[in-house]
Amino acid sequence: MDFDDPDMYDRVVKNSNVVINLVGPRLKVKDRDEFEYINIKIAKRIAEACKRNDKIVRLIHFSSAGAKADAESQDFATKYIGEQEVLDIFPNATIFRPTVIYGSNDYYVQTWRTFQEFWFNKVVVTDDCTAQKQPILVHDVA
Repeated sequence: MDFDDPDMYDRVVKNSNVVINLVGPRLKVKDRDEFEYINIKIAKRIAEACKRNDKIVRLIHFSSAGAKADAESQDFATKYIGEQEVLDIFPNATIFRPTVIYGSNDYYVQTWRTFQEFWFNKVVVTDDCTAQKQPILVHDVA
């Protein structure tokens, strides 16, 4: 999908009654402008396209469990702003705030496998063990 083409959003949702926004940044995204583009601008465009289409009865927007206005992470802070933009445009949107969603052979699982193989099947702890994160299987979310 060409996210820079405003007409593309309308074409994509044209024959739908439910729209699910799963767009999010990959790990290579580092600067604030890229996070704002992905988490705010694209989310806003999707919501606007849904608002213009009378057939759309539900917009489901996937955010993140860490999304909050004062988040230290640029990703979480811009996800929160994106949520607010979506709700301003499409007030009855459903906002999901899951943690990491994983499936077989996806990026998250492959990273852990590579990491574990490198460290001879040991789990390396990189913090003080206070972080709370519970990955969820994609089939459970579906």
